[in-house]
Amino acid sequence: MSLVTPLNVVVVDLGVLGMREFIDSLDGCTVGLPAFDYWHKPQNRVYNGVEVKGRETRGYGDHSFRYAGKKMHPSPWESNEDVAWFKKVAEHHASEELGRNIEFTFCLCGLYKTGEDSIPHHSDTIPTRDDVVFSISLGAARVFEWNQYHYFIKKKTNTSKINIIWPSGSYLTKERYIIGHGQAILFDGHSQMTSTHAVPPVLNSGERINLTFRSGL
Repeated sequence: MSLVTPLNVVVVDLGVLGMREFIDSLDGCTVGLPAFDYWHKPQNRVYNGVEVKGRETRGYGDHSFRYAGKKMHPSPWESNEDVAWFKKVAEHHASEELGRNIEFTFCLCGLYKTGEDSIPHHSDTIPTRDDVVFSISLGAARVFEWNQYHYFIKKKTNTSKINIIWPSGSYLTKERYIIGHGQAILFDGHSQMTSTHAVPPVLNSGERINLTFRSGL
């Protein structure tokens, strides 16, 4: 099988349109982060032989999704106006960027209370190579690391199991981004065949909420 050129990770600025829920156009009132009536308790797990500290999460969408060793049964889109609005924003930007219609069927909402809340390097589970992930960052800015390997690190997109043969040298390119409030990361299933990404811990960071929209579920 020949190596298919992946979609390079794209940083998207949502702009004024994307921040509609936070700057009310009628009275100019600035409000806080998206509201959630509750969060699911964090669950620690072992990933690639290392214990990973869980984060508080919540799921919305049309279909269930297995994440961090557990099956998430989402609440309907209409149960959270903030998430439903950002779904439309994410679909608009993803469709514009890729030149084709994108519809998201699941959103994983993750709470980062402090800079200690983090995610180690991993590859996302994506149904097919043409499905996409659009990850919106709200609140405190955080570092987003992207490791690009110049070979396949897994056999299929629909798994998070990876096999890193050459962890350094000419087989690996590392990139780091500062993702702030109202910015998003876009990537597809092609990219997850050859890359990992992470949100490392940082000092003195405030609260952050991440909305990760997924297609194809």
